[in-house]
Amino acid sequence: AARHEALLAFARLIAPFTPHLAEECWARIGGQGMVVEAPWPEFDPALTEDAIKVLPVQVNGKRRGEITAPAGAEPADVEKIVLADAEIASRLEGLTIRKIIVVKDRIVNIVAA
Repeated sequence: AARHEALLAFARLIAPFTPHLAEECWARIGGQGMVVEAPWPEFDPALTEDAIKVLPVQVNGKRRGEITAPAGAEPADVEKIVLADAEIASRLEGLTIRKIIVVKDRIVNIVAA
């Protein structure tokens, strides 16, 4: 059912550029009427959001790795994930962490000396 729905949407989307091909596809997948008369597919913004975000981690302004965190995670939770990461921990050996800056769902910056 999902494949059929995707093919119907695809036929509607290519209709302005390749009308003859779109009509052929529409007829073969069982579309009703003509594809040019079919309504345009509706956009659902919820389908474009990811549940997990990949965040780059910088140490003193240089990218040193990346972590995965749930979308919308609190800065304190992201800090715990960063500090638990083995790659980042090895980059911080012998350094004192001065500040951890978390830009929600974007990036993590660690200032260390």
